[in-house]
Amino acid sequence: MDLKSNHSAPVLTDPPPVNKSRFGMRSNLLPYSPPGAAFSSSLLLTIPRKKNGVLDDVRSSSWLDAMKSSSPTHKKITKDFNTEPASTDADVTYRTWLLKYPSALKSFEQITNYAKGKRIALFLDYDGTLSPIVDNPDRAFMSNSMRAAVRNVAKFFPTAIISGRSRDKVYNFVGLTELYYAGSHGMDIMGPVRHSISNGHPNCIRLTDKQGKEVNLFQPASEFLPMIDEVFRSLVSCTKEIKGAEVENNKFCVSVHYRNVDEKYWKTIVQCVDDILKDYPRLRLTHGRKVLEVRPVIDWDKGKAVEFLLESLGLSNSDDVLPIYVGDDQTDEDAFKVLRDGKRGYGILVSSVPKESNAFYSLRDPLEVMEFLKLLVMWKKSSAL
Repeated sequence: MDLKSNHSAPVLTDPPPVNKSRFGMRSNLLPYSPPGAAFSSSLLLTIPRKKNGVLDDVRSSSWLDAMKSSSPTHKKITKDFNTEPASTDADVTYRTWLLKYPSALKSFEQITNYAKGKRIALFLDYDGTLSPIVDNPDRAFMSNSMRAAVRNVAKFFPTAIISGRSRDKVYNFVGLTELYYAGSHGMDIMGPVRHSISNGHPNCIRLTDKQGKEVNLFQPASEFLPMIDEVFRSLVSCTKEIKGAEVENNKFCVSVHYRNVDEKYWKTIVQCVDDILKDYPRLRLTHGRKVLEVRPVIDWDKGKAVEFLLESLGLSNSDDVLPIYVGDDQTDEDAFKVLRDGKRGYGILVSSVPKESNAFYSLRDPLEVMEFLKLLVMWKKSSAL
């Protein structure tokens, strides 16, 4: 395929669910030795089960601590990328953290030196990466300047958005047909046609979009759709009396947002979710930034989605490909880990506070993400001269 041309991947109306299968693959992209020490941790937490009908106090406290620690408060920062913020204890701690996770902006020359002669494939989270984290998840709009930056970078590199949102929702936020989209943490992927994939996996089917182009639709958790809908309705009913709680149906997962809920009611939310999930052993509970997420128990995550998309793009098992994944949330760690463990690309964590990660580099916020995307375009244009 011509990597300098636009890539069209519009959202389609989905067909009826098809049978479940699992998709696994390995990719041997060229090894390298970027900075940063390896980090290993369990990224998925299982909600504690109840004793005599109520959550165990000790385990419940651990779960609530995890909810708090997963959503640190982010302070406002300067927009001047070349100016250091005022020296405070937090700033000193952050700068020390940057020794392990260097700024992708300040390390840009190092990244592009390694990228010379390679084909970059770009993967982006949405919330907190392309758009700011906001109180109302339905208003997580990206700016026009960010949309322009994403559109421009997609002209030169195959670009995909991998989000916890449903594929339709994230497409409506972004509104660009040049991209590929993976919703529900990669459980709902619209990508380019590759016959070896569409012919070999019953949950991957070929469709024709409105422009007459063939695309692949891959949904490894399609059999869970009725179950997810049931849980969504139950969670809406269970949380309706909790002020500030919002339940979002992301098609293959359900998100319970507690960002606007008084902390004293968080345990009530956990209890509510546990009451419902006890009847659904094939669903698990994970957490992100001020959100609890109910997902199917299948061997699939954002890391597997990256592998699938690389295969769909014909970029797997190649020593001249450099995948770059930019994300801010705990669920993005699965993708970072795939790139780190396989020595196949760079993970870039978006965070203005120190935290452990499988990423190699960091950016502070969506403003720096936009700057990084612009630099990629400038570098590609100059290297083509």
